[in-house]
Amino acid sequence: MSGKLSGKLTERDTAVILDVYKYRYLTATQIEKLHFPSMQMAWRRLHILTALGYLKAFTTPNINERIFYLDKEGAEIVAGQLHVEIDALSWHRSKTPKDYYFLKHFLAINDFRVLITKACQNSEINLLGFIPEYIGEKTREGYVKKYIRDKVSDLMPSVNREYSHTPDAVFSLEKDDKPALFFLEIDRGGEVVSDPEKGFLKCIVFYLHYWLEKKWQRYNEDFKREFKTFRLLVVTTSQQRLQHMREEVTRLPFPDSQVKRFLWGTVQSWLRVETMFDPIWQSMDKDDLTPYKIG
Repeated sequence: MSGKLSGKLTERDTAVILDVYKYRYLTATQIEKLHFPSMQMAWRRLHILTALGYLKAFTTPNINERIFYLDKEGAEIVAGQLHVEIDALSWHRSKTPKDYYFLKHFLAINDFRVLITKACQNSEINLLGFIPEYIGEKTREGYVKKYIRDKVSDLMPSVNREYSHTPDAVFSLEKDDKPALFFLEIDRGGEVVSDPEKGFLKCIVFYLHYWLEKKWQRYNEDFKREFKTFRLLVVTTSQQRLQHMREEVTRLPFPDSQVKRFLWGTVQSWLRVETMFDPIWQSMDKDDLTPYKIG
């Protein structure tokens, strides 16, 4: 190759490749936020990295951006940086998702991850780790057993029932040697809110039991910290929908109503790098009027 395409990788190029591997799929906008001062500069380098076989790009209906993922040359860079064999990577060449709804949700989770990562870089708060929902291991039958999927039992002895759920992500922040554990749920406005047997409210029922069973303490080992509790963060599409959620959660019968104050919600448009640690979160108990912040 000649000209621009013959230059060796820069330190930032390597960081981009590593992040595309870590996030699995990233849009050009997300890559720009993570690594570049302008979209023009981001596109210039992404074009080169794609032409040289480090990254691949694709488009899909209803998503107005090109989406990047790892190509073979990029996988070799990642393997070298992580000091592992390429076969040990969770990487599949030329594999693009067919379900655009899944992909939009996936990218929404990455939007939050990018924002919290950049906000931590600009503050004294440390991001101890971020575990997305897709992390898992293949079983002998070929299925993926998701690492952060959990199961709890109904706390009422007379109710013989279990609840299973996989969060969109689990992450931990630390400030002044005080760690905090968070579960993330991205609500894109398509699920029913008022039925405890499905959708949003079923998810809340899981977390209420999960808090009381203290199964979240399993993450003490992942983040090498001891957590006293956790917070559930729900990101939704509008203030009106958030208020509807709060009303339904408040009405939901549960022996310990105080647990609901560990469940917080906000609106997607309120989330920006500069506001991530502002008091933009509202308790899912509508009688709790305190504005909360995660940092």
